[in-house]
Amino acid sequence: MTRRLRRFALALALGLTGIGCSALPGIPSGSEKSFDARGSRSTALESWKDEVIYFVLLDRFANGNRHNDFNVQPKNPTGYHGGDLDGLISKLPYLDGLGVTTLWISPLVDNDDDQLAKTGLWGFHGYWAKDFEKVDEHLGDQAKVKELLDKAHARGMKVMLDIVANHGGYEYKHRDNPRYEAWFNAHGNISNWEDQWWLENGSLYGLPDFNQANPEVRKHMIEVWANWAKLGFDGFRVDTVKHVPKDFWADFNTQISQRTKSDFLLLGEVLHGNSGYVADYQRSGKFHSLFDFPLYYTLNDVFAKGASMRKLGDRFAQDAAYPDAELLSPFLDNHDVPRFLSQAGGDVSKLKLALACVLTVRGVPSLYYGTEVGMTGHQEPENRADMAWGQNPELTRHVQQLLKIRKDSVALRHGKQLEMWQDDEIYAYGRLTGKDEAMVVLNNSDRRQVREIPLRAESRLQDGTRLMDQLTGDVTVVTQRKIRATVPAKGALILKP
Repeated sequence: MTRRLRRFALALALGLTGIGCSALPGIPSGSEKSFDARGSRSTALESWKDEVIYFVLLDRFANGNRHNDFNVQPKNPTGYHGGDLDGLISKLPYLDGLGVTTLWISPLVDNDDDQLAKTGLWGFHGYWAKDFEKVDEHLGDQAKVKELLDKAHARGMKVMLDIVANHGGYEYKHRDNPRYEAWFNAHGNISNWEDQWWLENGSLYGLPDFNQANPEVRKHMIEVWANWAKLGFDGFRVDTVKHVPKDFWADFNTQISQRTKSDFLLLGEVLHGNSGYVADYQRSGKFHSLFDFPLYYTLNDVFAKGASMRKLGDRFAQDAAYPDAELLSPFLDNHDVPRFLSQAGGDVSKLKLALACVLTVRGVPSLYYGTEVGMTGHQEPENRADMAWGQNPELTRHVQQLLKIRKDSVALRHGKQLEMWQDDEIYAYGRLTGKDEAMVVLNNSDRRQVREIPLRAESRLQDGTRLMDQLTGDVTVVTQRKIRATVPAKGALILKP
């Protein structure tokens, strides 16, 4: 079976034939529909396409207040290191200057302190809650949370809070109280990671697993997080989504949306590589957005490990599985997976190319703290190390440049994504709105590549139009409805009229 037929068969299997399989070399441009998969959504959420999310693991980012350094052990990789809200506030000018527009901050709630003697671990990351209604003393207090929100908003930056509804910490305040016994599932640790029932009803590594079928639990979670939202947050990043039944999420997301402003974003983490599996949480679970884990695995295969660029086309061909692929959040790494640079063998050129992709494709891109300075780390806690300030200024400038290019282009933020070319080494796509247009050509090979790439039928560019590469300033001219793209090794072109 040819690759073209394999892709069509894949589209049939997923019910995606309405999007077409893209403009491959040899197929007339515009002979198929674009994969602009739009679902119904509030117009207010459209503004999120303008955002670039930056994830800060608070304890590891910046220490701005030595007075809250309780039990801080900087040399213990699983201990508290002292980062706090004051530290993040002090770094707002840096993040603003980088081009970040939304902060995603790790959970603020009071976390486990006493695990060192029992397991050698502390709740520095925020995902082991003792009390969902208190601010962790290592980070600050509610007044400091409000100060962060006010100062970020004054810079035009949004703030998204990381929340957990699946489990509490080992020291969760109600865990051993008989009054709350029915709040928890009692099936033991997950024994089959391929079985959905176990994913939703088993425990993660002995953490107390909430029973969301219990009306008291459901009401408590909705009330707790609605109260946090009232402080002025602009959205929630929701943890461990696949470990909670979808009917809970449908109720939770509906009620949180009703109690918050119209553009309050609910962004879910479904750690899974299948587009159809992830998409159902946007559909049935009623999340506005999801981290694009299926694309993450493809980006890792292609850019870090050197797989064929055709895999990108195959992945984007599945976008119609989602009610709204344009609000997905593409990313290269985070605190739960190896840092990209470690996967890429330390090759910064691979990271630069992958960043050019992530920051120009459809969606709301997410960056992990330290990616812009070339941090590495394969597994926890290596991938959660202290921020390495100033480690790679040249890479930081590259990220800053990409973010400015994105900010200055309506097409790169809001445009339909239309594939223009694919082969094993080169992948190219256009981003089009009614008034703006941009084209991106990515070269994943170790040699300079030259391609004559036909324009899409949807393109309004006329012969003679001069296109400038936003990265280098080099110019190419549209000739006979084609562009001649000369792309450096492990490089990218971002072309605009």
